[in-house]
Amino acid sequence: MASLESILSFNFRDLETLKYADGSSRTVAPFHILGTQTLPGVGCASFSGSILAFGIFLRPLALWQLFHIPSRVHANIDVAGEELVGKTTDHLWQKLAESKSFSQRIEIAERFLLPLAKAACVRTDIMRSANQLYRSKGATRIEELAHLSGLSIRQYQRRFTDDLGMTPKIFARITRFQRALDAKRLGSGRSWLSIAHELGYFDQMHMIRDFQSLAGSAPTTTIEQSGDLQPWSAIAPLGVER
Repeated sequence: MASLESILSFNFRDLETLKYADGSSRTVAPFHILGTQTLPGVGCASFSGSILAFGIFLRPLALWQLFHIPSRVHANIDVAGEELVGKTTDHLWQKLAESKSFSQRIEIAERFLLPLAKAACVRTDIMRSANQLYRSKGATRIEELAHLSGLSIRQYQRRFTDDLGMTPKIFARITRFQRALDAKRLGSGRSWLSIAHELGYFDQMHMIRDFQSLAGSAPTTTIEQSGDLQPWSAIAPLGVER
């Protein structure tokens, strides 16, 4: 489903296969990167044999700040990790594969990522405005963000798309969609109607249409099927705080 986060995914045993709607398929690399997604997927993943995997969910913009990979490059892709970050992660994959526990893998991942975080790229002004849009749950008007950035609406939209790989409108829609998922997880007894009102949808049907567009299914089906493949987005700021 659509997601502002990206995932570093490590497979240590038998590999998964991605099957696409056109009938084609491919085997996923042992280390692959799932970039930001603006649409629901066009295929599905299948598994067989012995499966052992470890995933690192990165906040929006983190791939750019940590690895200098522009957001527009990794939008809507699922690609072998070395194609984006080179061979630098081979040693990381090996150490993760040799680990005996989940907690050990977390320690190894943190030791790898912390030096990158300390040297992270400073966010651009456009990225800082995206953070404002994110914190407002997608509710800030684009005209206001453009004005605060000292740009015309057209200039702002163009630079936003260059920096983040999607238009500010799509970014706001995905932000609100993810916050709706979070709200239901935090309060399973809440009605979708109350969540729709809280997040500024015109009505519940407006939210349902957004879910169909961004997740490919209705809200209840989406929350049942998402599992741990959709990270929590509530509260988390964008990227690295720099």
